[in-house]
Amino acid sequence: MASYTHFSQEERCVLSAFLCEGASLRTIAKKLQRSVGGISMEISRSSPDGSRSRYDPYTAQLGSRMKKWNANRRNPMKDEELLEKVCSQLKEGWSPEVIAGRLKKEHGKTIVSHETIYRWAYGADLVACLPRGKPRRHRKRWRLKASGGTQGLGIVPRIQERPKAASSRSRFGDWEGDSMLGRRQKGSIVSVQQERKSRYVLFSKCKDKSAKETKKAVVHRLKGIPKKLRRSLTLDRGTENAEWEAFGLPVFFCDPYSSWQKGSVENCIGLLRRYLPKGMNLKTVTPKHLLHLQNKLNHRPRKCLGFKTPYEVLSSHCLRLGVQLPA
Repeated sequence: MASYTHFSQEERCVLSAFLCEGASLRTIAKKLQRSVGGISMEISRSSPDGSRSRYDPYTAQLGSRMKKWNANRRNPMKDEELLEKVCSQLKEGWSPEVIAGRLKKEHGKTIVSHETIYRWAYGADLVACLPRGKPRRHRKRWRLKASGGTQGLGIVPRIQERPKAASSRSRFGDWEGDSMLGRRQKGSIVSVQQERKSRYVLFSKCKDKSAKETKKAVVHRLKGIPKKLRRSLTLDRGTENAEWEAFGLPVFFCDPYSSWQKGSVENCIGLLRRYLPKGMNLKTVTPKHLLHLQNKLNHRPRKCLGFKTPYEVLSSHCLRLGVQLPA
């Protein structure tokens, strides 16, 4: 059966005539090519008491038009100031859910729902600004790979040995790391570290994916982090992490082909891909631009943080500790 459409004036008059004749809902549904549930709903919501005997097609039509008019009148996206703010934040890379959640946090009440923003964006030719730039949302399809050894790293500390406080995100100072590759998986890469509890990120550019370059970038980044915020680092088993013992803090490794075990940094790279898409030559990305993107993501509200930003969460903790925020 075709997707649902609202009853027309003509259909309501025919429905009323069949009801007066005492026809069953199933018979009426067949005549109007509607579902029995749709007929029943139309009668119950359009009759004063929900009964068949008091159904009036003209009153039902007027009520339907009034509901539509009220819905359009209450549409928050017709507020020019809100419209400008939503449009600006979409272009900044915020998702509709983040925008709606942040507005609710700032105003103490729901200003606009994320579904309303999605519908508006579809009609305003802003699909490219939506998460992943897809014209419609789809269910995530998981792809599994068979386990294939340790990729040459030998015996390493496994993620199962990581302290429970790190795994549960009950403390600050536990980091996840990964590498974002560029064109044909060769040339320059971006080394990414993310603090697990606050989702605060740090980006570094490496000349290539070699273990030497990765060690240089990670060690340089970790030196700028206060010791109280440098408890552990979780990595995958890529060969670029072969010199992990020189990183200067406890390092733990995910199981082979189990990137979901460091899902926070994987999600972060997904957000970064919106600005540095796959196939891009990362050699053209300047450190200044990379720092700009780092600040952009650190000031992007997150649903998992109660729509606070990573910067707000970690800077508040650093203030309590009396240490400087990593930059």
